[in-house]
Amino acid sequence: MPRPPPWPAATLAAPLLLVALQGCSTPMNADSAIPARYPPPGHLPAGPNRLADGPLRFWEHSMGVYCFNTWGCRVQYGDHLVMDRPFEEWQPPAESYPDNLRARMDGDYLGLRNFEGPARLEWRDKAGTPLKHTLDFSAIFADGLLRHRVPREEINQRAEVLWPAIIVEIDDRTVRVHMRAHIPLKAPRIANNPYSDFVSEPVLVYETVL
Repeated sequence: MPRPPPWPAATLAAPLLLVALQGCSTPMNADSAIPARYPPPGHLPAGPNRLADGPLRFWEHSMGVYCFNTWGCRVQYGDHLVMDRPFEEWQPPAESYPDNLRARMDGDYLGLRNFEGPARLEWRDKAGTPLKHTLDFSAIFADGLLRHRVPREEINQRAEVLWPAIIVEIDDRTVRVHMRAHIPLKAPRIANNPYSDFVSEPVLVYETVL
């Protein structure tokens, strides 16, 4: 069995709510009602990314790729080969990994600017059929806003929010894109646990079935 991807360093225990979506869609976002003033790709903000200064955006990101129920898995993101598993190698289902892997998915390919180009996916489904799909992150994340499910009134408005992870999941014939952002809170969510003062969970942004 191939070694599963690395776990994130810290995760706030929370249920993963996967909403059935078709094509590009935007999940609940605390800043979605605020118009975005988003700079061109490659430009970085002049100051810290804080809710007190405007809607939470991102200019850089990490990336993670997870393949389940597939033969092989190859993801080319611009000039970056993020995942390359041979097509004769079986990628087992998510349920075969311990401790709810889908809730722990994160990005381990670091330091990517918005956006490096299309993400080109190649794999074989569990029946062995060759499949391809292209993801355009510049369209999926056209407003440049972070995706999260934290109510605005719970966010620490003075804390800086760092870049998120864009996570590509391939499961047999289904392709999903999630975002995982580290959202600082005004107060810990768990009493007597000062390390629970943030939310970090994958949020489903895009899903399509081939």
